[in-house]
Amino acid sequence: MTDAYDNPFERYTYKSDLIEQIRAADGRASFGRVTVRTARSFGFCWGVDRAVAMVWDTLAEHPDRPIWLLDQIIHNPRVNADFKSKGVRFIRGPFAVDDGGPREPQRDDIVVIPAFSATVEDTRWLQGIGCTIVDTTCPWVIKPHKRSQRYVKDGFTTLIHGLVHHEETHASCSLIASEGGRFIVVADREQASWVCDTIRSSITFEELARRLPDDALSSGFAEEHLHQLGTINQTTMLAAETRQIEADVRAAMSERYADDDITDHFRELNTICGATQDNQDSVVALVEEGVLDLMVVVGGYDSSNTRNLTRVGADHFPSYHVDGPGVIASDTIRHRCPEKGTFVDTNDWLPAGDVVIGFTAGASTPDALLAETIERVLSVAGESVEVAR
Repeated sequence: MTDAYDNPFERYTYKSDLIEQIRAADGRASFGRVTVRTARSFGFCWGVDRAVAMVWDTLAEHPDRPIWLLDQIIHNPRVNADFKSKGVRFIRGPFAVDDGGPREPQRDDIVVIPAFSATVEDTRWLQGIGCTIVDTTCPWVIKPHKRSQRYVKDGFTTLIHGLVHHEETHASCSLIASEGGRFIVVADREQASWVCDTIRSSITFEELARRLPDDALSSGFAEEHLHQLGTINQTTMLAAETRQIEADVRAAMSERYADDDITDHFRELNTICGATQDNQDSVVALVEEGVLDLMVVVGGYDSSNTRNLTRVGADHFPSYHVDGPGVIASDTIRHRCPEKGTFVDTNDWLPAGDVVIGFTAGASTPDALLAETIERVLSVAGESVEVAR
């Protein structure tokens, strides 16, 4: 099935004439007093588009068989709701409901593994039931899996820059544990600094364990497991932060083991998804142009890469993470704070007069949803949209 999706430049799902028009104009379009600028790279990445297309194809090819999703296919409510409306059932997550139907798949049902991958336990469970498994795991997610397996083989602990309860990180931790390895998960540079302090003996391992979130350490983790560390990251984290964390840990290891070959104690591999990196770099390019008055970042609130896109511009101009047009009004915009994860209502968010607004979208955001959001902003600004057809 995946052979049909080998072209990373062709979009298969949720296309938008408006977005294609703006792309063709090098990310620039004027609508009365509003100039719209889009990042060079944004929205559905190849892996997400591929995963979504695989579900649609499964629905078309097997109209009479029960089809399940292990959890959200991607972190976008619109897409998951569309699948649910077509009869796809969700085993867990926010779209799983007790509606009187079966609560788990049966033999010969079809179960789709999301783009984030699945835990070893879930895969074995589905195989034991006898389900037909459609695996949409993004190839970029497989990269850190393979590196972590090498770390386990060489006796290294895997240090993961990721969110401990994110599906992708959860799958990585499951794989490492299933092969007898050890892991430690850090969400940001602050948490990584606690690891560095422990390596330097500035704080005790017991203090580190108290500070880290639940499940950030593999079972039976001890201080001795910090003597050899290899890094990977959740593929949707902020790339610049991953590089900082790797540099910090390398420095701590070099200080602790000054007389040894550093490669005996520390190895690194930046596993940020190429599309995620491109999206982040594209926002940086807009920042450096210095022309934007504000930016609207569109994506699901569970989306790690969307949150990080918002962080890129937040120090330079107002950056609003919204999940679609429904939270945008003329006097108020309701958005998610990328640092605290709280929701904020900002009044008078749209300046009067001529304004340049940047738009970008997370890798799980359909072009069609981004277009609806742009149209809503233009409507609030008193402008209309004309799309060449």
